[in-house]
Amino acid sequence: MLKKISAVAWLVLFSLTPLSAQEENIRFLINQFGDEDPFVNGEAILALAAAGEQTVDSLLPILAKGDDNARRCAAIALHKIAPRGKQAIPALTGALNDSSSHVRWCSALALAKFGADAADAAAELGKLFHDPDNNVRWAAYIALSAIDRVKLNQPPTLAEVTGRIEKMAPELMSTLHVPGVAIALIRESKTIWTGYFGLADASRGIKVDASTMFEVCSMSKPVFAFLALKMVEEGVLDLDRPLYDYLPEEFIADDPDFGRMVTARRALAHSSGMPNWRKGGEERIGPLPIYFRPGSRFGYSGEGIYYLQRVVERLCGEPLQELAQKQLFSKLGLRSTSYIWREELDGQFSAGHDSAGQCLEASRYHHANASYTLRSTAEEYARLMTAIVRPAQQENFLLSEEMRKEMLSHQIRVDSREVMDRPGRHLGLAGFRGLGWAVDSTITHDVAQHTGSNQSGFRCYAQLDVEDGSGMVILTNALNGDELYRRLIAAIGDF
Repeated sequence: MLKKISAVAWLVLFSLTPLSAQEENIRFLINQFGDEDPFVNGEAILALAAAGEQTVDSLLPILAKGDDNARRCAAIALHKIAPRGKQAIPALTGALNDSSSHVRWCSALALAKFGADAADAAAELGKLFHDPDNNVRWAAYIALSAIDRVKLNQPPTLAEVTGRIEKMAPELMSTLHVPGVAIALIRESKTIWTGYFGLADASRGIKVDASTMFEVCSMSKPVFAFLALKMVEEGVLDLDRPLYDYLPEEFIADDPDFGRMVTARRALAHSSGMPNWRKGGEERIGPLPIYFRPGSRFGYSGEGIYYLQRVVERLCGEPLQELAQKQLFSKLGLRSTSYIWREELDGQFSAGHDSAGQCLEASRYHHANASYTLRSTAEEYARLMTAIVRPAQQENFLLSEEMRKEMLSHQIRVDSREVMDRPGRHLGLAGFRGLGWAVDSTITHDVAQHTGSNQSGFRCYAQLDVEDGSGMVILTNALNGDELYRRLIAAIGDF
């Protein structure tokens, strides 16, 4: 019978039947939640929604105690009835803790339709920012946007975040065989907390502390990007002029014009068309391919950064380490940050470790590579990042506001990499590349971020909210460290 009568027809039947018969019809429709055919479920939901608020009281017990499919159907029906049926708000709030992600998702979206009337649900909705299901997190955002926009934009408290870190970090280190971790938390562009865990060198039992220098790996790139963009500001380097004009290179490509389409902008945005690294290593200056038309799409490339580094070094007449030391590190008072190995800092260097937590052979970078050789401490890298992304206006050695905006603008969309999994106000929507940075578009603000991964045994991560200057740096000294920081970010990434 249900398959032959539309929801509109049911509404007519409801209006023409006495109350007792209407109650019977409601029970009949709710019983259809047990049908294995989802189309039958859907017709029953539409009919109940068409009947309106009079069905709410009968749906509430199903939402609380029905089987999995019945609870899901009840939540959908209540969503379609809302904002009528305000008596459902407490039950929908309770359903935010349901074992089914479908029920949690739909209950949150139903609460959104009640707006400020569902204010008492705000605290429970906030908890969903840490839900394991990304769609549920999004639904919580939609709901809090409608109910209390101010609360939505509030970051978690420092105590909440440090509590999670201090509990999770040692557990993850043990599970994933990561000997050492250093973390810095940033608020309003200032480091407000640092945490040091475990060992800098598992073989010698040396502990991680504030002076421990980690390889920050590919997080070297945003620091170099700053130096290149400063040269653009000074008129020494043109962001859109072919790098070939500054330093000719013998490229291998299907189209001979590709080599003259590589610019500083495209190198920094990873759209140069070059591979990450050529065969034989960049140091040996072997054949350098261009695989696709520069500027046409994203393709992560250390080679593009390294080519730009050689251009920068030619233009300024000095190696990268000296340029960085003079233009940035010394001006920020950084004593434990360097692109190359330096004997006086050797005692501060953390060892790298393999996936079992065993020491790997130490790397000593005697030549700077803008893509991966930078070493720093958690606190100093946090200072670097905040200076680069949110410069103080009175410090004229930093980027102008115009250039800072250009650095963080969406240069090219990235569909080949997932947006970092974060809770709450930094739930990711889409990924882009700026100039030197990955830029995640989130439900509130853009977040500039970068990961780092060296086979010498280091995995690192840093992020900064472009709007309010909140962020973090996580440095680890083992090959499993990327799994550690990803799990941490999934819990605290809205800081």
